[in-house]
Amino acid sequence: MKNEVSLCMIVKNEEKYLPRCLNSVKDIVDEMIIVDTGSTDRTVEIAKEFGSNVYFFQWNNNFSEARNESLRHATKDWILIIDADEEIYKEDQELFKILLNSKLDEDAIYNFQGVSYSGNSINENNRTINLNPRLFKNNKGIHYEGAIHNQLIYNEKNYNVICEDVKIHHYGYLNERIISTGKRNRNLTILKDQFEKNPNDKFICFNLANEYAALGDLNKALELYYKAYDNFDPNTGYSAMLVIRMVYLNYDIGKYDEALRIIDEGTKYYTNCTDLYFLKSQIYKVLRKPILQIKALEKCIEIGDAPAQLKFFSGTGGFKAYYELGNIYLELRDLDTAYNYYVKTMQSEPGFITPIYDIVHIFRLLNIKLDEIRSALEELESATSLDYSILADVFLGEGYYDLALEFIEKYEMSNELIDAMKVLKGRCFVRTGRFKECISIDKVTEDSDGYIELQICRTLSYVLMKDYNNAKKLIQNISCSNMRDYSQKVVEVFNQLINIFEDKTATVINKDENETSYMDIIIEICEIMLVNKRYDELAIAVNLANLVDNRFALLRLGKLYFKYGYIELAKKEILRSIKELEVYDTEGLDILKA
Repeated sequence: MKNEVSLCMIVKNEEKYLPRCLNSVKDIVDEMIIVDTGSTDRTVEIAKEFGSNVYFFQWNNNFSEARNESLRHATKDWILIIDADEEIYKEDQELFKILLNSKLDEDAIYNFQGVSYSGNSINENNRTINLNPRLFKNNKGIHYEGAIHNQLIYNEKNYNVICEDVKIHHYGYLNERIISTGKRNRNLTILKDQFEKNPNDKFICFNLANEYAALGDLNKALELYYKAYDNFDPNTGYSAMLVIRMVYLNYDIGKYDEALRIIDEGTKYYTNCTDLYFLKSQIYKVLRKPILQIKALEKCIEIGDAPAQLKFFSGTGGFKAYYELGNIYLELRDLDTAYNYYVKTMQSEPGFITPIYDIVHIFRLLNIKLDEIRSALEELESATSLDYSILADVFLGEGYYDLALEFIEKYEMSNELIDAMKVLKGRCFVRTGRFKECISIDKVTEDSDGYIELQICRTLSYVLMKDYNNAKKLIQNISCSNMRDYSQKVVEVFNQLINIFEDKTATVINKDENETSYMDIIIEICEIMLVNKRYDELAIAVNLANLVDNRFALLRLGKLYFKYGYIELAKKEILRSIKELEVYDTEGLDILKA
């Protein structure tokens, strides 16, 4: 007999997220119970369009009471808990169906993995994982308590807790979501009220600390975390996360010894918590102790993925540990070991393509022939998510311009050339002296991220062809467009560049020594001239550096020359930087030793 499921949800003003959520569950539940707590947008209308049973609850600053209201209306055998800003992906919908078709334990609480995203976008590097009770038998007296961060209440002696691999993706902590809902202020108000009534409640202290941490008050957050940590019980549901967060905050404020102390305590309680060893490796990274960092990362790989109840960050027992090991060995100049770890990284997480940039950099350092590079990439392509657009960008960055163009051409054979690829093409053309082809590239839209970059390439192509009139026209077109701060700086630099080439009086561009954007543009112009071996033009262009008040100009020019093998010229500029401006850094001193 099929296990029938009631979806239970509480909502308020969720018109943006609700359709995606309900669309992901409509085929795996038998009824949808939605309790609205005061929406003023299309939330209720959308819920009804999906066939939901909608009920209304007067909001009283208590999430548990609203959640319990949804449970009261459920009529099916099992209850699934999900929120409007969550989603179940296709593969997890299938896992859920398989679970329902098995013999479910009626005396069990089924925990699913919550994958929460933070920051500005959904990506691998800004997600955390935690277990939440999501599926349980109806009409068993199971309910919620707690005004916020409500906890499911059941008799632990009578219930098993079963952890399943079903993942629920949560978008509630993305920046735009937090701002639009006022979630932080709402949570803080409720939790402060709870704390005043129950100042010794460790769970309230923990949750209040989380809100202060999110708002950037790390010292207040730590004070509350330590209060929750007093007389520590490792078996409490949130205890492992408490340890992780105490470590993380001490790390953030630079208290590395204290963070290491807590890690050592934590690993006594949670010997297979991979995340703690990974955090230890990050501390040793900051402290520049590579041997200890390697030891901690090797421990991560030895443990592998932690059990679900101790897994908070994805990849710490696999690809993230491999990648960090690759970075260490690259810095130690053990290129073969670094290469092997980067390959393992991509094989263990095909969607994580960042190591390809490091791999191609290693090819460059080892002077690997292009045919060998192509063969190595063919092996990687079969096991990873590389595509031609990524490879074009990688090879451009390492100066393999002709190879980058090869991949752009391969991309063009099966895809319409998007703006980003047009920009890559322009950057390759201008760096290989194919100026007319660069100029002839179709314009990209002005709101495109690459618009200004392509205009830089096209304008500089005109300059190097001594066609100053068309160079001026391009600059004027940029001036007439919707100007952004960086666009304005590009215009100012190129106006003065053309003045210099036409033997006209050049004017000072910037007097703020802390402003670096102007120098970034100047360095790019000089680099393009350098790779084209246009030394006469370069000798003129470097005068742009005299028009900006940037103390690091000579140092940056020295590094640029060194990058392209002009060792003596690099040393000359760095020595000038030291003598005239007293500006240098570790990289500059290393160049002087070369």
